[in-house]
Amino acid sequence: MKRCRKGILGVKKDPKNQILFSFSAREGEEWPSDDSDSDFVPSDEDDKPKKKRQAKSGVKSRTESPAKLNNAQEKGVICASLPEEIWIYIFGFVVKETGPLPFLCRAAKVCQLWRNIASHPSLWRKVDLSFGWIRTKRDTLRWLVQERLTQCAEINLTNWAITNDQLKMVLQNCHELKSINLSHCKKISQDGFTALVDNCTNLQGVDVSFTSISVGTLKDITLKHGLLQLKELHLGGNYYLNFPALANSIFENCPQLEVLDASNCRFSGDYVSMDVQKFQTGCPKLRVLRMGSSQFRLKKTSGSLPGFEELRELSLGCIDLSKSCGISTAFVYDILVKSSKLKLLDLGGCWNMEDMTPLLGLPFTELEQLYLSNSPIRLNYLLGPLLQKCNHSLRILHIDKNIFKEDSLDSALQELFPQFGSSPLEMISAAETNISESSVEIILRHCGNLQYINLSSCRALPRGIKREYRNAEIKTLKSFCGIK
Repeated sequence: MKRCRKGILGVKKDPKNQILFSFSAREGEEWPSDDSDSDFVPSDEDDKPKKKRQAKSGVKSRTESPAKLNNAQEKGVICASLPEEIWIYIFGFVVKETGPLPFLCRAAKVCQLWRNIASHPSLWRKVDLSFGWIRTKRDTLRWLVQERLTQCAEINLTNWAITNDQLKMVLQNCHELKSINLSHCKKISQDGFTALVDNCTNLQGVDVSFTSISVGTLKDITLKHGLLQLKELHLGGNYYLNFPALANSIFENCPQLEVLDASNCRFSGDYVSMDVQKFQTGCPKLRVLRMGSSQFRLKKTSGSLPGFEELRELSLGCIDLSKSCGISTAFVYDILVKSSKLKLLDLGGCWNMEDMTPLLGLPFTELEQLYLSNSPIRLNYLLGPLLQKCNHSLRILHIDKNIFKEDSLDSALQELFPQFGSSPLEMISAAETNISESSVEIILRHCGNLQYINLSSCRALPRGIKREYRNAEIKTLKSFCGIK
C-alpha cells in the first residue's frame, strides 16, 4: 500500500471527491461535481448581472405557492441580515477543512453577497493550486495574485509550468508569503530561485524537490533565512555536485529547522558522508527526517551524541536496494539514540542492517507507524520483540515482501496483542509473506479498529482470500474465517 505523507501544505484534496457547501445539504449527502471547476478562469463578466430569461410566447410561467414564497423570503431576510464578518467566519470553517478551492469558486456563483465574501483575501491565505482547479495560464495567475492572494501565506504550485517572470510576479505581490511549494516546476532557472531568496523576507518553508536548483542557491536560502525562521526544507529528487557543502551550511545556519527531506537525491560521488554529531548539534529541533533512496553514509565521530530529542519521523526506506547500502544499523542507532518521541520509522529495503538487535535498546516506546517491507527483519527473530516494544501504540504495520524463517512471523504477530488483548492496529500490509490463516484470524479477532489488511500473494493462505481488504470488506473476510 502506498504511503501518503504531508507536504508543506498539509493533506492534499481529492479532485474526484468534490463536496459543495450548502445550508440545505443533508448530513452525508454528496453533491455532484461540476467539471467546469477544473477549468475555472476568473473573469469580470461574472460581476455583471445576468439578463433575465424571457418566457417563451404561449408558455405560461410557473409560479410558486404563497407558502413557499414566504418561506424563501424569510430565509433571504435572515441571510441578508447577517453581517459580513459572520459570513467570513462561516466560510472560514469550510476553507479550514477543505481549502479555498474549489469551494470559494463555487460559492462566488451563488449570489452577489457570497461573491463578495468569497473574494475576501483572508480566506485565501493557504492555497493549493496543484490539482488543476485553476487553469495554469499567465493571465489567470496574474488575476489570482492581484485579486485574491494579497494576504496569501502558503501556496502550492506543484507541477505548474511556471516561468521565472511568473514566479517573480507571485513573490513581489504576496508580501506575507511564508511557505512555497515549487516541486516539479521544471521551467524555473537559477534566476527565478534567486528571486525567491531576495523577495521572501518571511520564508519559513520551501519545497524545491525535483527542480534544477543549485547547491549555491540553496546555501543562499539557508544563509539568509535559516538563522531566524527557516523550519521546512524539501530538496529531494535533485542532482547535487557538492552536497557536503550544502549539508554543512544547513547544520551551521538552520537551528530552527523542523523538517528536512533529502530523499531521492543524486550526487556527483558514490556516497555522501553524514556527520551525525554535527547534524544533531546544529538542528536540535528536527521533527521529520527523510533520506530514503539517497546514498548517505555515517561519518565516524568521537564523543557523545546530543541526539534528536524532538524527532517524530525517520524515513530511510529504499525501493532500489542498491541505494540503501550506506544505511547501517549504527547509522540508525546514532540518529535515534535519544529520540524517545518517535512515531514513524521506515526501514524498508535497508538490507545493510543485518543485525538489528541494537534497535531494541533505543528509547522510543510510542511508535505508531512501522515500515519493514523487504528488509533483513526476515532473517532473524527480532520482529516479535520490536512489536512487543510498541504493541500498545502501533497503528500501521508494513511487513510485506518478507518470507520469514519457519514460524517466526506467526509468533511475532502474537506480540501485537498483550495476553491476547485488544490492539490499536488500523492497517497491516502482509502481502507476499508466509503469514498463516491462524495469524490472520487472531488479527481479525483482536483488532477492533482494523480498516485495511493486505494479504495479496500470501502463499500459506487458502485461495479466495489472497487480496486487499478495506473497511466494510473486512467483514467479508471475517465471515470467510468464521468470525462473527
